Amino acid sequence: MRKINRRVILAGFGASAVGACSSAIELGEAKKKPKGGIGGTGIVGTLTDFGSLIVNGLRVQLSDGTEITDAFGSIGADRLAVGQSLTIEASSSTEGLFASRVHVTHPVIGRVIVDESDGGVAQVNGIEILPEAGMIGQLRNGARVAVSGVWQGNRIVASRVDELPLGGPSVLSGSISPLLTGAGVGIGARRILTDSSFLPAPGSYGTVLGEETAQGLAPDRIIPGRFTGAAGPLQALSIEGYLDPIDAAPFYTIAGLGHSFDRDVKLAALKEKRAIYSGAYDGDFRAETGLEVAQSLTERRAAMKALLQGEIQSPVFLR
Repeated sequence: MRKINRRVILAGFGASAVGACSSAIELGEAKKKPKGGIGGTGIVGTLTDFGSLIVNGLRVQLSDGTEITDAFGSIGADRLAVGQSLTIEASSSTEGLFASRVHVTHPVIGRVIVDESDGGVAQVNGIEILPEAGMIGQLRNGARVAVSGVWQGNRIVASRVDELPLGGPSVLSGSISPLLTGAGVGIGARRILTDSSFLPAPGSYGTVLGEETAQGLAPDRIIPGRFTGAAGPLQALSIEGYLDPIDAAPFYTIAGLGHSFDRDVKLAALKEKRAIYSGAYDGDFRAETGLEVAQSLTERRAAMKALLQGEIQSPVFLR
């Protein structure tokens, strides 16, 4: 099996972003953001380790100005945990990647319903939750939980489940899409009970907080977009996820993401795989590489450590 340096895997980032893996600080240790940044990097993936934050095989350092949030507002760095889904906006320089913003991105928060008549399938807010091997936490029937994971079609492959106090709002985050059955729009085939004029445009990303009902999620608050511009205009992306088929070139998008690939990206080789996509961004995601990753949190954590050490299995080149 051919081994390659991680610089090839993350070629779309350029040398300065790859250099983010060269310097470590401990979580919570304040560092000043370096000067000389050359543009923003958007990272969407699973937190696999600390030192500072290891996401998608990249080491992202926290600075004294890093904003850390979840759907309900600001949180402390001590709330970050392995297995969480993170959205990071980082500035890159010769000193590495420094996070301007870290957002804990739960695709769904709500009550767990386990259908024993259907083999024990668990749903949260009407969305099927598929525990991946090595998932942290449990799906306890009746508990209110925050689920971390990635979308795969209309279900979520969960890497972490955290129990929350009962009584809070439900949350649904992902790509807005027209429903296949009946009128209206939703996220992951779950109806959002509001006029479409109040929602982000179909195909874009949104977070909805509200009350779960039998008919769908009744919103109290709608937050459009995934990236806020905290690190300036994005010039590169690193995105973990599964592909969803679409009718137009390049015939796939990343499930639940809300960002479109450039039409010339060749994605068919990864159509059923979980992968990390890396490349430039200019309004379209000009992905250059796709690295298949294990569908097991334990194996993926080991693979990301190997990536940091400089060698890993070859990626698929997408151009």
